[in-house]
Parts: sequence; structure tokens; C-alpha cells
Amino acid sequence: MDKEIIYRVFKGRASSAEIAIVRQWVESNPHNREEYMRERALFDAIQLSDFANTSSTPVRSVFTRPRIWLRVAAVAALLLSVSLYFVISNKHDDLVAMNTITVPAGQRVNIVLSDGTEVWLNSRTKLTYPTSFSSKQREVYLSGEALFDVTKDEKKKFIVHAKNCQVEVLGTLFNVESDEVTGEFSTSLLRGSVRITNNLHPSQSVLLKPNNMVLTKGGKLEVQPITDYDHYRWTEGLICFKDTGFKQLMKRLEKNFDVRIVIENKNLEHYACSGKFRVSDGIDALLHILQKDVRFKIEKDENTNTIYIK
Repeated sequence: MDKEIIYRVFKGRASSAEIAIVRQWVESNPHNREEYMRERALFDAIQLSDFANTSSTPVRSVFTRPRIWLRVAAVAALLLSVSLYFVISNKHDDLVAMNTITVPAGQRVNIVLSDGTEVWLNSRTKLTYPTSFSSKQREVYLSGEALFDVTKDEKKKFIVHAKNCQVEVLGTLFNVESDEVTGEFSTSLLRGSVRITNNLHPSQSVLLKPNNMVLTKGGKLEVQPITDYDHYRWTEGLICFKDTGFKQLMKRLEKNFDVRIVIENKNLEHYACSGKFRVSDGIDALLHILQKDVRFKIEKDENTNTIYIK
């Protein structure tokens, strides 16, 4: 197989005929599939290396307030689960090659889609996207949390499919969080405009304005103003929280550090806390700092990867 064709598929520049050739080659022999995955791993490693080498240079200010410089995540050893498969789009009858990236706990990654749209993926997030978008529409599938800076194209809508909602845009900057376990969903708009549709009640949709967010409550969409822009600094590897309930904060830590946290101290039920911490400092450092404000003990069960707050 001509490697130039394979790399055109990776870059989203392959024609439908070339994608069909690669698909047939991959599916014809297990050795071909192994070779394909080796080339894919090499391609991703080169991309991540390029991100790391440029991470010291600010990309641009993307938030309207406060002014925050986002930096591409510098990842020395990021373990990504990357897979590729092929589907036939029922809507447009196009042959589409799909990628899925899964980000492990405690990591984050920045990718650029074939249309130039930039996406930041948070810890324990899965994004499925085509290697190249169809001629009529741009669609991706999200589980977890991601920040999208969508390249404007008035002829092609950009749609983010989550479990219970979908977000439709032309060009904008917004944050989406979708928990497939609890069904919780939220979208925060930082620039442009988006339309959110409730998949459970398709007649219910919201056209969101900048500096507002929409979330699901009782199966319905509810609009609220954004009150804390630091929350979106997870793209910089920060955990920021303001007047956040202890239980809610522990849920965030479970996601970021891939642990189970059991709160046995009843005195913490009504405790709200504020702060900023780097994920790279680790959960132990964060919990020890919280202990300076409120009394609790920490016990760990290494066998079950569980932390007990007593």
C-alpha cells in the first residue's frame, strides 16, 4: 500500500476512492491492519510532538473575559486510544472514515480537525470524528468534556452529538460537557452562537447567546449566565472551583484522577470551597491543602483504588 495515500487519510485529504482503497486493504489481512495501526501511532506521535514543541508559545486569547492565553497541552507521554473504522453515511450516501480518540484520566489533548476546527479534549473524554467532513455537513460525537473553536463555514453546519442533546453551530467557541452515565449535559457559549436541541424532546431547542450556558434539569433545557470563566481553564491543566460543594468537587477529582472517592465525614455535606490547582500536582497535594481549611482524614485502599474521606 502506498503510504502517501494512507497519510492522506490520516490528514483528512483523501478522496472517497482512496478511502475505499485503504479500507479494502486494511480489512483484507490482519497484517495490513497491524501495519496501518503502526503508521497511525507514528502519525499521532509526530502530531503530539509538534504540539509539545510549540507549547511555550501562546496560541491566542479565546475568552471574552477574563483574558486567558490558552496553550497547547505539552504532553511528553500521552497514552491515547486511537481507532479507525469506516461507515456509510445514510444522509449523504458518502463513504466516511471515522477516528475515535479516548483521553485517559489525568490527561488532556488538543487536536485540529480537517476543516481547521480546533478541539481541546479533557480527561476521560471520547471524541469520534471523520478523517474528512462530507460536502454538506460536519458532525462529531462526544462523550465527556471538550472545548471547540469551530472554523466558520456558512455552507456547512458543525454538529456535536452528545447522549441527550446536540449542539449546532456555524463558527464559534463553546464548551460542551456530556456525562453518558448520569445523563448530565451542559454547553457554555464564549463566542458566536449555537443552537442546542434536546434529543429526548426534539421540539425543545435553545438559541444560546454569548456568556451564557445551557444545562439539563429534569430532562429540560435551562439557560443560565456564565459566572465563573476560570472553570474553562481545564485546557491549561488547571482545576478551578469557586464556592463549590465538597461532594461536587470530589466528583470532578474522580474524573480527573480516575479514582473512587467515598465521603464518610458528614460535616463536609454543607462545606463549599474555592481554589485553583494544577492536575500535575496530583490528588494528594490537593486534598492536603483542603485539609487546612476543614478537618477530615484520608485513607486509601490501593487494591480498589478508593480514597475514603473520614
